[in-house]
Amino acid sequence: MDFDERQLRAFLAIADTGSLGRASRMVNLTQPSLSRQIQSMEQRLGHRLFDRGSKGMMLTQAGSTLLPHARHLVGEMEATRHELAALVGLKRGAVRLGAAAAVLRTLVAETVGKVLAETPLLSFDLIEAVDGELLEALLTRRIDIAITAQPLKHRDVQEIGTCAYDDAFAAFCASSHPIGKMPTFAEAMRHGWVMPSSAFTPRLLFEEITASHGQLAPQVSVECSSVELMIAISARSELLCWLPEPLLQPHLANGSMRKLAIPELEITRQFRVYRRKAGLLPDAARQFTKHLPMQGSGT
Repeated sequence: MDFDERQLRAFLAIADTGSLGRASRMVNLTQPSLSRQIQSMEQRLGHRLFDRGSKGMMLTQAGSTLLPHARHLVGEMEATRHELAALVGLKRGAVRLGAAAAVLRTLVAETVGKVLAETPLLSFDLIEAVDGELLEALLTRRIDIAITAQPLKHRDVQEIGTCAYDDAFAAFCASSHPIGKMPTFAEAMRHGWVMPSSAFTPRLLFEEITASHGQLAPQVSVECSSVELMIAISARSELLCWLPEPLLQPHLANGSMRKLAIPELEITRQFRVYRRKAGLLPDAARQFTKHLPMQGSGT
């Protein structure tokens, strides 16, 4: 039976998102066009692939049967293209990578510059997300490389190595904040904070540290997912923030923010680099990992 790659990608997009709207954005098709692709596929296969309901698009038994085969076929098509391109010495392709904000805006950004200086025809598709979202993006082939702060424990992914990069977290406040330069941990917990939501790894880590020192979680007056917004709010209020120090460097340099010396909140974390176990790592991704400072190998 013949399979059309475009239809397979349309099928996978709907299966992964459960929504025609989100899937249409993923594959750059209008919703009517995407719906026609699936209808054509269903007619050719002789099976209904999705149940359409108020909760979205749910895979039928036939759709669930097709799903792993569709992932394999699309992955093999991509790998074949990359291998053929490598044979003729092409330095093209897209590096599809996802990472947490801190490492994406520092180490990854620096590495992108090095890669483009050597292979300017490469392009980059970068995703900023939390660890759980990065695992999903890796498994659903939206990205080929994930850089995470926490181990990705899944049978279908493997660790390439650990970034040669330390991510130092600390507490910060506006330069005009009345709190002293070396407050106690307990004193800091009595102030309000601006933080990401509990869906984000740093917030969970912050709460673990608080609990481990027998402190009640402080008041989080503002929750948001944007690092820039957290810094902007902290710089203009008396709310404290807890972020990776590299992201604060411009604000520390211009004097709008200052670091608080609270040993309990000064930690470092490492970042791990992952790929899917199945299939070959695309040549463009290999070009990136060749320049990425790592403490391991095995790409």
